[in-house]
Amino acid sequence: MKKKARVFVLALLAIVGLTLFAIALTRANVGLSGPHTTSASSATLDKPLEAAIEFKLREARLATVKDAIELSLRMTGARLHFGLGHPTRLAFGAEEREGNCIEYAHLFARIFDMAAARSKLHARAYVVHSARAEVFEKVVPLPGLRDHDWVVIEDDTPGEKKQWFVDPAFEDAWLGWDLTHNVKGDVKGTR
Repeated sequence: MKKKARVFVLALLAIVGLTLFAIALTRANVGLSGPHTTSASSATLDKPLEAAIEFKLREARLATVKDAIELSLRMTGARLHFGLGHPTRLAFGAEEREGNCIEYAHLFARIFDMAAARSKLHARAYVVHSARAEVFEKVVPLPGLRDHDWVVIEDDTPGEKKQWFVDPAFEDAWLGWDLTHNVKGDVKGTR
């Protein structure tokens, strides 16, 4: 019995390890190519959601742009789960619903801007539409996966001026949010 249990545990660990390796390999080989177009978030929040976000922001102690990114990612992930089987809607309510990369980007950018304003951070989020999304240098031939929307944060913190490339949809899928090494070409914010 102990031998069967040991074999089962080892097989399970091997499967988990291979799955994590496949995810990491795929994530490392995602490329987002331009042209990249940026815009302010068009997300609208209903009153209950806006009140819930404001309540969380009053409780939060956001000292840095990274703190605001992490809180905004958690709040976005609590409202959306990834899916492509619905029409895109940029109106958000307090209930969880399906979202695509466009919806994730717009909701995240809206929440981040609220967090930055409340915490007096010198940063602003913009939704980015990348015209071409590739995995292993090939465009995925499926609707909704040929291009991709994500967020650039223009961080004007004195002495820090930088851009943060954030993907809330990837983060929610456990692929990590930092796109620094995945974006090809210039992303022109509003600077």
